Amino acid sequence: MKKYILPIVLTVALLTTGIWGYNQYKEKNEYYIFLDNQFQRMYYDLTGSVETITTDLSKLMVSSQTKENIVLYSNIWQNAYNAQEKLSQLPIKHADITKTEKFLSQLGDYTFAMAKISISDKPLGDKEIDNLEKLHNYALKLSQDLQDLQKKALKGTIWKGELRKKGSKELNQEAEKENPIQLKFNKFEERMVEYPELIYDGPFSEHVIEGVRPRLKGPEITQKEAEKKVIEFLGGGKIDKVEKTTNGKGRIDTYSFEVIPKNQESGKGNSVYIDITQRNGYVAWILNNREVKKTNISPKQAIKYASKFLEEKGFKNMEPTYTVRYDGVVLVNYVYKQEDVFMYPDLIKVKVALDNGEIVGFDSTHFLTTNYKRDIKKPKQTAKQAREKISLRAQVEKDPQLCIIPTSSFGEIYCYEFEASYKGDQFLIYINANTGEEEKILKLIKSENGTLMI
Repeated sequence: MKKYILPIVLTVALLTTGIWGYNQYKEKNEYYIFLDNQFQRMYYDLTGSVETITTDLSKLMVSSQTKENIVLYSNIWQNAYNAQEKLSQLPIKHADITKTEKFLSQLGDYTFAMAKISISDKPLGDKEIDNLEKLHNYALKLSQDLQDLQKKALKGTIWKGELRKKGSKELNQEAEKENPIQLKFNKFEERMVEYPELIYDGPFSEHVIEGVRPRLKGPEITQKEAEKKVIEFLGGGKIDKVEKTTNGKGRIDTYSFEVIPKNQESGKGNSVYIDITQRNGYVAWILNNREVKKTNISPKQAIKYASKFLEEKGFKNMEPTYTVRYDGVVLVNYVYKQEDVFMYPDLIKVKVALDNGEIVGFDSTHFLTTNYKRDIKKPKQTAKQAREKISLRAQVEKDPQLCIIPTSSFGEIYCYEFEASYKGDQFLIYINANTGEEEKILKLIKSENGTLMI
């Protein structure tokens, strides 16, 4: 009897292992199918937005009515923003499509600037019309590329295949070159060489991007030095290896790395992507897209984790302002504070996981391009005088906050920030601290997930 026990036990163990393995395979396959469907939907949304942009740009070429133009500009701006959002979520190498992302950013911002011109009844000059024509041609080509890729390559499970390659670490350089998605975007990037320089009043305009960057005027560091900065910033004890990816080119030139945590092979880790500035070696950007399944801490606790992180990394005098909660994380916006004056151009974003307070995102690009010690003088207008400039219909909530706000042409304005309400709606009203002019109004949309400013 005993001689049959071992074979029976082994058989049961083998069957149990087989069933478990099959269930694991099935669950993993279902997860891939879910992600595949999500990426397909994002891609179709991206394609639809670009198609609508192309159509609306063509309408602008023949429209002569200011009212109609404003509607078209608004539609283009919204669709450009939507296209950027969808493109950013696709599983492709974003370091290789910086020109495409820049094109969508500038397209939206340029049409927003043109909308302001239309509101003031100023006619478009030949240069503006020529720019719109060129933007239309590039949008048309991008739309055609996206449609072509949809017909030829996106039948079946292409996203699922890419995910499996990345998950198994078998996506070598040759495989990347053969990736039809990446290949199509790379070809579009090559055509962007003659993309027109746009000079206009907007935050993504060329003269803004090429503007003064006080913290980025130092010596250029080597790739090896940048790798040391990565290890110092993330903590060497947590890192298995640091792999170099393509360099980032754009508003800030960076060395880009993929960091493999020590516990990744056990299924608990997730690659961390980090950019180090080529000048002075600042950490510009970090992203860890790990899944957050549970919420164990509150947004207020998340802010404490984020504030501690900034303090430990040497970012002093940073004040949290507004937060947004989504997908198990909280994104906290910080501004630099000098002599009790908020410096809104000097923005840092920190993303905190709500399961354990881990920092899973960090963006200091705005801070690095704008932060410097300002010469702050006593405002010519008193708080009381500034308050008198606000509409009588608005109810001011509390004493104003002195601040510096950015202009869309890389300038700065010294302002009083008033929190006000009208019929249940919340607003931020900015009054020039020297002239008393109303400079800007933002509407606050508050929800359980955070605050949106429009």
